[in-house]
Amino acid sequence: MTQLGFFVDVSKCFGCKTCAVACKDAHNLPVGMNFRKVHEYAGGNWKQAADGSWTQDVFGYYVSLGCNHCSDPACVKVCPTKAHHKRAEDGLVVIDATKCIGCGLCAQACP
Repeated sequence: MTQLGFFVDVSKCFGCKTCAVACKDAHNLPVGMNFRKVHEYAGGNWKQAADGSWTQDVFGYYVSLGCNHCSDPACVKVCPTKAHHKRAEDGLVVIDATKCIGCGLCAQACP
């Protein structure tokens, strides 16, 4: 069986969150429900030298996270309405929006 997934080149991601908006739009998701999120990790400081000049070591990294299409998906097991299923032909975890009640158990079970 072919196992498909979602590829993100994190070296090019600058945290615009367009991927999350496009996913939400493509799946016509209600307020509060998101299939994709962008996490940010940032840090560093600005330091003033004795001569009054400033230096910095500020950084920011972004990671677009969505379904990993696990080989044994926890979300499928916990869904009370059986809205989740793993397709045999490509290994993608699919949600039937007509069965989903928005309980969030899938998100809680997701590793």
